[in-house]
Amino acid sequence: MANVIRSISQVGTTEPFELQVARGQIPGHSVRNIFGFNAAIGTTLTTPWELANTTALPIPGSALTFSLVSSSASDTSVSILVSGVNADYVLTQEVVALDGTTPVNTTNTYRFINDLITTSGNAVGNVTASNGGTVYAQITAGRGKNQCAAYMVPAGYSYYLTRIDSFSGTATGASKYVNFRNRTTGSDGRIFNVAQTTFGSRMDIGRQLPFRVGEKTLLELQVSTNSTTADIGVFSDGYLIKEEGPAFA
Repeated sequence: MANVIRSISQVGTTEPFELQVARGQIPGHSVRNIFGFNAAIGTTLTTPWELANTTALPIPGSALTFSLVSSSASDTSVSILVSGVNADYVLTQEVVALDGTTPVNTTNTYRFINDLITTSGNAVGNVTASNGGTVYAQITAGRGKNQCAAYMVPAGYSYYLTRIDSFSGTATGASKYVNFRNRTTGSDGRIFNVAQTTFGSRMDIGRQLPFRVGEKTLLELQVSTNSTTADIGVFSDGYLIKEEGPAFA
């Protein structure tokens, strides 16, 4: 019998729902964590990622293949999972074996890369995924995974945002603070910049009801400072849920 998607406790009567989702025990539900960091965020609202101090997060205009390469020639026994959505916003992924400083192309095309994750080995250099000289995602040496505060929701799914935290060790007080906003871009090009606020060194938003981000939508958690630069990290939790019904047929 096929699994039926439903948000109820299914394994044990006392185990929390969120733990069951994290354990993969509720069909059609999974936990999605989003986190991004950059040590020199400036005064323009931007999405924290590895190169945010010099480059705004690039968004492909269409599905592309990407070249994966390390900055170290010794990274020849390292494999990277590339995960994202294709031209039709369908979940797509593959594992690419690095060849040091020699670029290796993905087989699949991606409208957006959600994750670069090390699956074997440990790269000693920076690992980048690029196309036409533009870096779209990066794993900084020693971290094992990219850190980008953005997520593109696949077709047929919704992302239910439950928590947002942001931290800065160098932005404090009324004279130096951080701006924050949610930015969503739909497949039809509509952009919403919402939930804007400011904070000093820490922001904690625990939603009583989840904020729904629909299918084929790019969510970016953006920050800036009011002056100079600051190190800023953004962390978010939520549920990725497979939707059912005519709207998602």
